[in-house]
Amino acid sequence: MAADPEFFKLVASPLFCERLFAHLPGVVFCMKDSRRRYRAANRAFADRLGLASPKRLLGKQAEDFFPPELAETYRSQDEQVLSSGLELTDRLELITARSGAPGWHLATKVPVLNADGKIIGLASISRDLGAPATADPAFDEISRIVTHIQENPDAPDLSAPELAARGGMSGGKLERRMKKIFHLSVAAFVRKTRIDLAARLLAHTDTPIAEIALTCGYSEQSSFTRQFRATVGLPPAAYRTAITRRR
Repeated sequence: MAADPEFFKLVASPLFCERLFAHLPGVVFCMKDSRRRYRAANRAFADRLGLASPKRLLGKQAEDFFPPELAETYRSQDEQVLSSGLELTDRLELITARSGAPGWHLATKVPVLNADGKIIGLASISRDLGAPATADPAFDEISRIVTHIQENPDAPDLSAPELAARGGMSGGKLERRMKKIFHLSVAAFVRKTRIDLAARLLAHTDTPIAEIALTCGYSEQSSFTRQFRATVGLPPAAYRTAITRRR
């Protein structure tokens, strides 16, 4: 049976998306066409940008709302999905709100296909990680591991097998516990800890970037810069400049 064109019009409408994702607190949603223009967005996305209505996004691109460095990151991600048809799943991101407060999110982008299987756009969601489920009984089992990561971000023994051994459990059990409590894999939690520390040092100290890289567990500044940019959307120096300008 051929797909009903009216169905696609319905699910791609701003009203439909706003109603659907209004019931998922902490979830930012948008859809873009093949030219990366916003075709649908929910209220949470508009709020993140400080816009009165999601309708203000429609027909425009990321370049119209985000700083050039961030817009370039989003453009690159979008083009990767549109050209390859592959998903970007649970990408860890540190996003600074208009208030200046940082927040951690997991972003996913997937291609949107028409009835013939042709890529005609993409859909994106970004979920607020929120607070960890520290009340979960499983938290006691991994609290020592979490403390070790947070107090020793530059330690060489932060791989999942080594951390699991420290906690007297299997690697698989540690991964399950971390995902249940923090919604992150062990590797993602370590990366979050390191980038979070780096962002604080960049924002509140004059420590040289090379020194920050070492403090946060990166033996080479180049690898630190790549990881920081992939997570934050800006290289360390640009992030420090942007934060300073907001003060």
